[in-house]
Amino acid sequence: MAAAMSHDVSQGPSDLVTSLSPGIPDTRREIRSVRHLANMAEGHFWFLPIMAVLAVLSSLFEGISLALIIPLIDALQGGGGVQSKGPAIDLVLWVLSFVPVSSPLIAALVAIIGALILKNAISYLNVAVLCVFYGRLSHALRIGVFRSILNRPLAELERERVGRFLNVLTTETWRATDAINSLFTIVTSTSTIVVFLTLLFLLSWQLSAVALACTALIPPLVHLINMRVKRMSRVALAANEALAQQTWSSLNALRTIHICGRSAAEVLRFQKSSDLVRRRFLRMALISAGTAPVTEVLVSAAIAVIAVLVSNTGVGLGTLVGFLAILLRLQPRILALVSAQANLLSHHGSVVAVGEALAASRAPSTPDGGEPFTALRDGIQVRDLTLQYPGTSRPVLSDVSLTVKRGTMVAIVGPSGSGKSTLLDVLLGFQRPTRGAVLVDATPLSKIDLKSWRSRISVVDQDPYVFDDTIGANIRFGADGVSNAAVIEAARLARADEFIRHLPSGYDTVVGERGTQISGGQRQRIALARALVRDPEILLLDEATNALDRRTEDELQVFLKSFARSRTVIFVSHRIESVLHADLVVMLEDGRVVERGTPGSLIESAGPFASLFAAQRSETLPEDIRGDREGAA
Repeated sequence: MAAAMSHDVSQGPSDLVTSLSPGIPDTRREIRSVRHLANMAEGHFWFLPIMAVLAVLSSLFEGISLALIIPLIDALQGGGGVQSKGPAIDLVLWVLSFVPVSSPLIAALVAIIGALILKNAISYLNVAVLCVFYGRLSHALRIGVFRSILNRPLAELERERVGRFLNVLTTETWRATDAINSLFTIVTSTSTIVVFLTLLFLLSWQLSAVALACTALIPPLVHLINMRVKRMSRVALAANEALAQQTWSSLNALRTIHICGRSAAEVLRFQKSSDLVRRRFLRMALISAGTAPVTEVLVSAAIAVIAVLVSNTGVGLGTLVGFLAILLRLQPRILALVSAQANLLSHHGSVVAVGEALAASRAPSTPDGGEPFTALRDGIQVRDLTLQYPGTSRPVLSDVSLTVKRGTMVAIVGPSGSGKSTLLDVLLGFQRPTRGAVLVDATPLSKIDLKSWRSRISVVDQDPYVFDDTIGANIRFGADGVSNAAVIEAARLARADEFIRHLPSGYDTVVGERGTQISGGQRQRIALARALVRDPEILLLDEATNALDRRTEDELQVFLKSFARSRTVIFVSHRIESVLHADLVVMLEDGRVVERGTPGSLIESAGPFASLFAAQRSETLPEDIRGDREGAA
């Protein structure tokens, strides 16, 4: 993903931003960061020229108000008026010509006040535009990152740490927006500095040359500070991601923490991680804070040198005061520029993290087929399917072949780790086979649009996710627009309606995060109702009844047998007795099909399935009865 973000942008708003970025040594990385930001702000960059124009107008009116000090001082000294001595003075005289007052003193005061009013009005408008931009962009980044996470392949997401996503979504998007805010500050401050420098050179190029010479040390010193800030930014980001991951893990393991009596230990572990984040961000902030005082001291020294040297230049008092006034107002703009660049670099890690998240959604993914799926006519065929994860030495599935006819119930059994759930992931399109194919009515799954394919499939996992919402909302999830009657009917078929009606609020009962207010078996039945309410063409069950009591499970098996007559049911189980109603049983061991057939034929064949069946039946008997049977044998 990082590689995807490192490409050069040859056209677009990033070039404009690059051209406006301050000329500081070793700018290649800064330019790359700026281009990342430009890509993030794509669609919002119409704010940039507006803010730049407003900044120029604001600084121009402020510069005019400062230059008007020249006629003001001349009037206070009793002069008869200001004589033209250059383009800057001509500009001042032109402004004064619009003031219908004969007194030079009053005219200068009126012009200064008018210029300041216009300057502050434009400055307020600039701030308002920035606030609108900030809100829109932060919202767009959060939506973009969230969409990127949800649109990435499930297999890729499962290899990532949840804490990283959580940190990028809730923290780094804000910091990336702050970085873009700093970028706009760089643009507006640069615009203001250009206007002020132009006015300074128009007033006295000699004094301006002295000022530039005295501030020549600022760029290299600030650059050294900023490089340290940038390095600390990456370290701070890593600490923040680790803290987010630890927080997520602890909050999802509250029951285990309490059972094991690890509350104090977890608090101590969290405290250490949080303190590491505090120390790294503090160090970065302290280093970053050094740019402003260094810049201010050097600019102040330049002003002092100018004050000492001015006696030899022959510059008039009014011009000198006006020059120094503009130079003093230039100082905070330089400080703002330097601070904005330091802030931009301190957020470099956040910019990269958000940029990578957004780039993942733009990167070309494995293409889906374009053929829509509406209904299963004949069945699903798996041909010589092999799946091996990158970087592993042995395949998860090896040469698996099976046929699932429409209107049948097929069971996939085998010990843990035999590849049962992985095979379901392949059927759903979450995993792409290394070799072989899945055919849907003779059409390769790779040529079928996965969105339409999954829209006709319902899945129930062994540990189904239940949202912190009402039972009714959980059943409706994924099936918008279904009626209350359909929800109740789905719950009835899933053997959930009875227990739901006994709850205080019935279908309006809120079940808590991950369904903590109900039992595991109740969660499984709600998940099954959620699957049935979608009226699926194909139903996939992955150990979906292992938390149910024997009676309820038997009732559901009978229902699923009748349901499969008009649909197709594929279910995974390691409990042999739960698959006795299946039309076909496929047994996996070490990713290979070792047996297939009807439950009765497999039991009679005395193969691996029969051995597993006998072992599980023996395990369900009391130990003394088991011993009696073994002795009798």
